[in-house]
Amino acid sequence: MFNSIKIKLIVWFLVIFSIVLLGLEIFMYYKLESVVISLVDDHLKSTTNSLANLLTVEDEHGQLDMGLAEVSQATTGDYAEKLSGNYYQIYTSGGVMLVRSPSLTLANTALPMSEETLVPRYDTVTGPAGEPTRIVTQTFKFPRGNLTFQAGESMKETNQLMSSFRNFALVMFPAVFLICAVGVFFITDLAMKSLKVFSVKINQITEESLSERVETDSVAAELKPLAASFNGMLSKLEGSFLRQRQFLSDASHELRTPTTIIKSFCDVTLGRDRAGEEYKEAIKKIGETVNRMCDIINRILVVSRFDSKTVELKPVRVDIKDVMKDVLRLMESAANNKGVQIDLQGPNLSIRGDREGLTEVFTNIIENAVKYNRQNGNVDITIGEDAGTAVISVADTGIGIPDDELEKIFDRFYRVDASRGQTVGSGLGLSIVRTIVEAHGGRIEVKSEQGKGSLFQVFLPKMV
Repeated sequence: MFNSIKIKLIVWFLVIFSIVLLGLEIFMYYKLESVVISLVDDHLKSTTNSLANLLTVEDEHGQLDMGLAEVSQATTGDYAEKLSGNYYQIYTSGGVMLVRSPSLTLANTALPMSEETLVPRYDTVTGPAGEPTRIVTQTFKFPRGNLTFQAGESMKETNQLMSSFRNFALVMFPAVFLICAVGVFFITDLAMKSLKVFSVKINQITEESLSERVETDSVAAELKPLAASFNGMLSKLEGSFLRQRQFLSDASHELRTPTTIIKSFCDVTLGRDRAGEEYKEAIKKIGETVNRMCDIINRILVVSRFDSKTVELKPVRVDIKDVMKDVLRLMESAANNKGVQIDLQGPNLSIRGDREGLTEVFTNIIENAVKYNRQNGNVDITIGEDAGTAVISVADTGIGIPDDELEKIFDRFYRVDASRGQTVGSGLGLSIVRTIVEAHGGRIEVKSEQGKGSLFQVFLPKMV
C-alpha cells in the first residue's frame, strides 16, 4: 500500500498538517491563558494601587484610620457580596488584619497572608470559596509602618473559558483533520488523473505503433519532462526497430543472391549428365559463392556481437606501422592482380588498442581502396600524428564517391551505386570499421571526388 504515491502524499500531508495544527492549538491555548491571566493580574494590581493611593491621600490629611474604615465598608459591587470571588485585604507587618472587603468579612474568612514584598507578587491559591483564586501581594510604606495590600479574583470564569476553548479544540481538531483528509484524497486523485491518462496512453503504444507520441501540451507541467523523455525513448526504439527490420531485410537480400546462384548451378548441372570437367567447374562456382556467403555471415555475426556488446576489445601496446605491414601482406595478391601500387610512409607510432580489431579496420579500408581503384592505380598510406592523436590516411585513385552518398557509406549493407556492377561485397565492411574505431575512442572521416579517388582518415588516441 505504501508503494502508492497517492497514499504517501496523503499520509505525509496529514502527518505534517496534524503536527502544525496541534502545535498551533497548543500555542493558542497557552497564549490565551497567558493573556487572560495577564488581564486578571492587571486588574488586581490596579485594585491594590487604587487602595494604596486612597490611603496615602488620607494619611497626608491625618485621616488614615478614617480611610481604612471607609475602605472596609464597600456597599456596592462585587466586593460587597459574600464570597463573590473578588476580594481585598490590608494587614500590618506584624500580621494584624486592618481591612477586609465585605466579600471576606461576611464569610468571616481571609485570603492567605504572604510575606512583605515591595514589588507585586502574584500567586494562584485556593480561595475562600474553595475555588482557584489569583492574588497579588504588595507592601507600601506609610509613616506609621508598612502596610501589605492583597487583592484576589476567582479564576472560575477564566478556567471555564479555557475549558471551553480546550473542548472546542478537541472537537475541531478531528473535524478539520477529517475534512482535510477527505479533501486531500480527492485533490490527490484529481492530480493523479493526468498520470493515469498518461499511463493509458503509454499502454496503447506497441511495437506496431512506435511512431505515436505522447502529447506534451495537454499533460500537467510536472509530467512534461517525463513525457518528453518518453517520446525521446520512443524515437530511439523506433529507430532501433527500423534498423533491425532494415538489417534483416538487407541480410536476406544479400544472402538471397548467392543462394539463388547455388540453386541455379545445382539445377542446371543436375539437369542432365555432364563431363567431369563441367562438374568440377560447377562445384568451383558453388564453392566461390559459398565463400561469399560465409564472408557475409561472418560479417553479420561481427555486427551482431558489436550491437549486443559481447565483443571485448583487448587493448595492448600496438605499433600502427607494424599493423599496416601485416595488412599489406594480406592485400599483396589482390593489389598485384589489379596492378595497384601501394605505398606506406610515416614513422613507427604506438597506440593502445586491440590488434585484431585494428587489423580488421585497415584491411577493410585498404581492400576497398584496391577493389574500387582503377587498373594500375595507386594507394598511398601515410602515418602521422596531430595534437596527441595518431592520424592514418589512406588515399586511392579509384572511382570516388558522390557527395550525397558520403554519409551513407558507413550504413550497413550500403554500397555506392557506381560500385554495385563492378565488384562484389556485403556492404558491411565500413560499418564494422566505424564501430571498431569508435570503440577505440577514435573517429573516421572520408573525403572523395568522383572519378578521382577517395581519402579515408582514421584518428586514434596516441599512447602516452
